[in-house]
Amino acid sequence: MSEAELKARAKAIGAEQRAGFVSPDIPLLSNLSVYDNISLVPRYLTAEKDASIRAEIERMLALLDIPDATNKKTFQLDSGTLFKVKLLRALMLKDSVTVIDRPFVMLNTAADIKPVVKMLDTLEVDGKKVIFFDFEWNKNKY
Repeated sequence: MSEAELKARAKAIGAEQRAGFVSPDIPLLSNLSVYDNISLVPRYLTAEKDASIRAEIERMLALLDIPDATNKKTFQLDSGTLFKVKLLRALMLKDSVTVIDRPFVMLNTAADIKPVVKMLDTLEVDGKKVIFFDFEWNKNKY
């Protein structure tokens, strides 16, 4: 195996070991704003500058049609917006797998998974691995 292939494999293994979670069991921090909740990961786990983090978060909030949510607290958000904020927080963990646990618990109005897939397409997360976990009885929604 070449050195390039070894590096690629090591990178893939590293990515598999990091996971960003979107789950009804993992709440947002209620005393923080939407921006602060989403920016937790890059502010504390990367060397990114605050200006670039803010620009990326504002761009993603705009793509999901919630640009006015930046400074809101979690109690001011509806369930759909809460889900989007949790998703953005999970996606901020670079080189990782995003795990969406029981999306229909968080998005009880969704008839199927298409709205979530549309969000992921809108955010252009093509290179990102996303795994959905749900109960067997919900399989008809996928």
